[in-house]
Amino acid sequence: MFMRRIMTVAVVLAWLLLAGEARAHDVVPGVGGFSGGLLHPLLVPAHVLALIALGLALGQKKQRPNADLTLFVVGLGVGIGLIVTAFSITTDLAVLAAAAAAGIATAIGRPLPLALSGSLAIIAGVAIAFDSVPQEISMQTTFLALVGTAVSASVVVGLVAEAARRLTRDWQRVGMRIVGSWIAAAVVMVLALRLAS
Repeated sequence: MFMRRIMTVAVVLAWLLLAGEARAHDVVPGVGGFSGGLLHPLLVPAHVLALIALGLALGQKKQRPNADLTLFVVGLGVGIGLIVTAFSITTDLAVLAAAAAAGIATAIGRPLPLALSGSLAIIAGVAIAFDSVPQEISMQTTFLALVGTAVSASVVVGLVAEAARRLTRDWQRVGMRIVGSWIAAAVVMVLALRLAS
């Protein structure tokens, strides 16, 4: 069953990679559109930190964080919807703030109640969508890039959360908390430098 889902996701991703390319906000020169969107959250440091920290925070629950992951995808969808309707905020400060909050939640080492983890997931999703807008604004290229970002970000958070959920030994949990605290510390330093300048 699990392998069938992975194969389905792989086929859908391969199909979507055939979409056209946007020429703006290229993380890798010459790669845009859906493909650029897939790479964007994997190559932007603020996004990587936010996705890993969120996945670790959600993975502290014993049960699968399906509701939290769904709320993260909803947050990404809300962000995309707001962007497509011409409402946009282009700043990575919100992404960094979400990464800091998720890192702190991981460092605390206690599973968050759904109200908090779901809120964090929605905020992170909206922030990542807002910070992933291509500079060239055309409806098709923007939409394809943002869908690619949503797919990639969702897969990363889901995989990290599942991996974190499976870390059940005490030393593994301590290691996870250490990673969360490092992410929070790094992000808080970046936020302090950004806000000071």
